Amino acid sequence: MNSPLVVLLVTLTFLCSEIPACSPPLGWKSISLEEVLFNSAIVVYGKDVGHNLTANRTQDVRGEVFLQVYCVLKKDSSGIPENITLSPVSIADPCSDWTHRFIPGQMIILGLKRSSADTFTIHMEGDFANEAIYKGDTDTYNKATKVCGLQTITVPDGRNASLISDCPPHAVPADAGCVMPSGTTDFRVSMILLPALSILASTLKL
Repeated sequence: MNSPLVVLLVTLTFLCSEIPACSPPLGWKSISLEEVLFNSAIVVYGKDVGHNLTANRTQDVRGEVFLQVYCVLKKDSSGIPENITLSPVSIADPCSDWTHRFIPGQMIILGLKRSSADTFTIHMEGDFANEAIYKGDTDTYNKATKVCGLQTITVPDGRNASLISDCPPHAVPADAGCVMPSGTTDFRVSMILLPALSILASTLKL
């Protein structure tokens, strides 16, 4: 059974075995923070204040995360309360270098979709690997507030307006200097398909 098809199958098996178990599916695209937040209906900056979690049979810890919103960078037609619930969420992402994404006391930037008055889900752009979850450090906040549509920063409903000082300074003063999304970047497609197709082409010539 020494055929080009067998050679191709063996090659693909070897290539796939070299990819870590957490790798995104074939054809996955990495989407920039700018594009993910630009396409999010709601963007907030706040503090993780607690969890209500369970682990399923695959040890994927899921449940609810409670967030105290400090700043609203983008909102929908309804108000954003100061205390919101994120549900459902997955606490750890083994494909990310930031494995534990939700830690009580940690500041975080999120793109959200509304489920009810005070419950939200994480905005997902394209697939699971492009969830709108980002560290709330100064560099990331500055990058987020440069995105067009995220320059009007307010406090959430129920939070004293004077606490706007808890929000880091705006990265740009107005939409005139904002950043539009730059698009997507292909990931792993060429790493697998191109070598496989090249081998197939060479074996068919034999």
